[in-house]
Amino acid sequence: MDRWRTLPTCAYLVQVMSCVMPTTLRGAGHRIAGIEFFGHKGVETAVIRAALPFHEGDELSEGEEAKERVREAVLRSTGKPATDVAGVCCTSDGGLLVFIGIAGESYKAFAHGPAPTGRARVSMELERLYERLGDAMGAAVEKGGDAAAEDLSKGYALTRDPQMRSIQLELRRYAIRHEPELFRVLESSSDATHRAIASQALGYAQQSAKQLRALTQAARDPVEEVRNNATRAIWVLASAKDRLVRQIAPDVFIEMLNSGSWTDRNKGALVLDRLTAKRDPAVLAKLRTVALDSLIEMTLWREANHAYAARMLLGRVAGIPEKELEELAWKGPPESIVEALKKNASAL
Repeated sequence: MDRWRTLPTCAYLVQVMSCVMPTTLRGAGHRIAGIEFFGHKGVETAVIRAALPFHEGDELSEGEEAKERVREAVLRSTGKPATDVAGVCCTSDGGLLVFIGIAGESYKAFAHGPAPTGRARVSMELERLYERLGDAMGAAVEKGGDAAAEDLSKGYALTRDPQMRSIQLELRRYAIRHEPELFRVLESSSDATHRAIASQALGYAQQSAKQLRALTQAARDPVEEVRNNATRAIWVLASAKDRLVRQIAPDVFIEMLNSGSWTDRNKGALVLDRLTAKRDPAVLAKLRTVALDSLIEMTLWREANHAYAARMLLGRVAGIPEKELEELAWKGPPESIVEALKKNASAL
């Protein structure tokens, strides 16, 4: 099987490695390909959709102002602020997806750990390396095709694009030589940007129980970028190393499925897709109990690349055979997965 994979979600966020346009809807020149909601159980999303400052098919050219106008529309429509507004690039034809978090019945604030207060910082060399990697990813995405496809087989991501791959290998060498720096910064630095850099770099260090513990702790960081980088690193490790799957506790990632942050839900679902591959009944039971409404919402997102992991999770909860589920997760209709869940529930 080809080890190079086009991921079931965007490969990396330019700069912060999360697949969301960097902290804003940096949308000039982007067509709105789709608008999706999450956390919206009990809320009439058609009312919100009608109140939005843009609609599917429009060109987005307002940047951060558009994001604020979305927040205003959600507040007017629901009486509560949006939990997130995430512009996700890109669909196969270059369109932008907008994911809007709603504080409905399927939203639950994700419990963060305390913010560190220490003075540790990463080196200037690593800062520059992180910036170069972000620039290279942007260039790889712009190339299109399979330039941004990744090989995860080593437990750290290597991209097909030669320039980016070269920088990733440089990061691997740095991480192996400077592990103490990465652990220290991730655990203790008061600077969230430096923790984010350390969490991404730690995914390229030597694989160990200590590495996994540090990344799992960082998955509860109060800053989204840190959580995203750490959780993505755990997913890559779990994708490559079956033995590590047994060492990853699922609870934090199940909680992420109800978060008000799109990146929490996105990356948490990716990790859980790996953790449920053997259909551990205890994990599936907890998914049913804790996050069923959120999984249904995400399953019904129209873009398969972004709904894939949730569809796999919900299908496993519903008891759909794996081969059939793979077909449904990619090609749909996703409503069949929800119907199978209802039939399974009625048979219990």
